[in-house]
This record gives sequence, structure tokens and C-alpha cells, in this order.
Amino acid sequence: MANEKILIIEDDIDLSNVMRDFLSNDGYQIKQAFSGNEGLDMLQKLEPDLIILDIMLPGIDGIEVCKKIREDRYVPIIIISAKKSDYDKVLALGVGADDYLTKPFSQIELVARVKSHLRRATNFLPAKSAKSANKIFGQLCINSASYEVVVDGKRIDFSPKEFQLLDFLSDNPAQVFTKEQLIDQVWGYTEFIDENTIAVYIGRIREKLAREHVELIKTVWGVGYRWES
Repeated sequence: MANEKILIIEDDIDLSNVMRDFLSNDGYQIKQAFSGNEGLDMLQKLEPDLIILDIMLPGIDGIEVCKKIREDRYVPIIIISAKKSDYDKVLALGVGADDYLTKPFSQIELVARVKSHLRRATNFLPAKSAKSANKIFGQLCINSASYEVVVDGKRIDFSPKEFQLLDFLSDNPAQVFTKEQLIDQVWGYTEFIDENTIAVYIGRIREKLAREHVELIKTVWGVGYRWES
């Protein structure tokens, strides 16, 4: 049975309780918050392994909560929202969310995503400890153990999924990966993540690296992406 701690930040009490019950049945330890501020306060005490975060919250909304969490934490964040537009999805991923689930959703789907993110987060770090932590590409240094990316001494912040995608590509220089292959390697499931999600993440990574004049992710048109070292 699982014993990871999950924080649910959702103001709809009925929905929050349904998620709590389903996840508890799988052995997860669940804590609930019903506003953005309450969620941030609880975060300090709980140190959760994963956060389920609604966008529309009283007071501070989910986007701002996500930004604040990302200031100093790399815990996986699954956004849940009734907003279905690509703009809202891109916005959420852009501020550091790892996943975006549109309401209404099945609880089976939610549990599947939770398990995948927790499995990836758990398996990722031990695997990195077995090999050299630092990868150097000119002025760019990627530390796989600490999730740090540094360019000419300046740290560049990435969300966990952004970093895992960057780390995977840089682990396999010159190899071309399709979007489906990247979804499988970084998310671990293909049913709930579409190819547009990969495009959003690649765009965010490129944007952050380009600010420091680093351009190492190349598009292979009609195929996918490769790391060019």
C-alpha cells in the first residue's frame, strides 16, 4: 500500500471529499485545504509528496499558489480546473504545474495520474545518484542529483517536469525522440497527456535557456526533438 502524503487544495468540499476517499482507499495520507492561503499554510507543516490544486479558489487563486510553491519546492503539482481552453492549460504549465486535469474527470483517471507522478518522482532521484551528477555543455551545467541548471554561474529555475524532460534529452544527445516517446519517458502514460503538452514544455525550456543564449534542443520536423551538444 502507498503511504505518500497528498495535499488537496480545492474549495468544493464535496469534490474534495470524493478525491480524498478514492485516494485514501489506495493508502495515501490525505490532507485537505479549502482556500489558497490555507493550502500554503498547510504546505509548511505537511511537506506533501504531491499536491492536487484547483485554479478557482477563494482569495489567492491556484495559479498564484502554484507560483509561490515553485519559489522553493519541486513537489509534483496536478492542476484540476473547469477551464478547458489551451490558454489556461499553457498558463498552468507555464507557472510550474506538472499536469492539468479538466473537470469533470473520473476518479480512476486522477488516481492513475497521481500514481504515475509519484512513481516518477520516486524513481527519478535514486537513478540519478548512480551516475555522475554534473553534465557540462559549454557554459551550461545540469546537475541531475540536485535538479539544478546553471549557465555561467547563474541558476535557471525549472519545474520538476521541465527538468526531467531537459535531463532526459541531455542524457541522450543526438538521439531523436518523438513526442509520444517523451511522454512515455517523462510522464509514464500516454492516455491522458497529448502532444501539445510536450510542445508547451519544450517551448518553456527553450525560452528559459534562450535568455542565457543557450540553444541545444533542436526540432526534427515531422519527427520530434533532439539534444544537440
